[in-house]
Amino acid sequence: MKKSTFLSLTSVGLSFLLVLLPVAGLSAQSETSSETTTSTNGGRLPTIDELYLDSETSVAMLRAQLRTNNLSHQTLALSAVEEQLIHGAIDPGDEQLFDALAFVMNQGVSNLSYQGTNLPRNYHPNVRNHAAKILGLLGTPEARTQLARTVDIDPDPSVRAQALYSLARIGQDPDGSVTRSIGKMMLREHVGRPDPGVMYAALVAIENIHRNADNQIHGAATEMLLQVAVGDPYTRLLRAKAMQVLAKM
Repeated sequence: MKKSTFLSLTSVGLSFLLVLLPVAGLSAQSETSSETTTSTNGGRLPTIDELYLDSETSVAMLRAQLRTNNLSHQTLALSAVEEQLIHGAIDPGDEQLFDALAFVMNQGVSNLSYQGTNLPRNYHPNVRNHAAKILGLLGTPEARTQLARTVDIDPDPSVRAQALYSLARIGQDPDGSVTRSIGKMMLREHVGRPDPGVMYAALVAIENIHRNADNQIHGAATEMLLQVAVGDPYTRLLRAKAMQVLAKM
């Protein structure tokens, strides 16, 4: 073989190798990236639950999911919001977040007007219960107003009780409007069939609100404290709690 021919073939071979090397490098990089992703997630892709609970999940996405009619999406979004609030990853004063939580609280109640229709009678009180708990974590004046409204209008006793505990957590009532709502709710319970859990939560809320000297305790709440302390059909536990709260006032 001539020397020129040999050099030409050698040049072609080197060029071919130079083309292959980057391709091989990209392939190795792809495999490494894939292995990293797999090992990070324990050999699998992240679930929807994990994506929602990820602290980097967009607040905008969570707000959007709260406004859906999908129970699963709302449930997961509420869990993510609570987790991020606890760890300081969400601003409690986010107005759009509050609006989304208020949507959840009011959605189930507004749907009650359709009881006479053929729509499904599943209003998801557990979702409203969780949203009421989160409103207590927000602690804003808007959250307080929404919780007082829930105490007024929500038909589910567990939701009303959670709203009352959240109001107790917030512990603010500068104009007496919160304890007015609590007193009105207690009166409705009193003349009907009182739910012991709701009544106890109401007593706790009044007690915590009274601890702040800047708050106002509405007369309607004080009147119901007296009713529970001395009257039937209340249990010994409820009567004792009412007397304990009255003794501090």
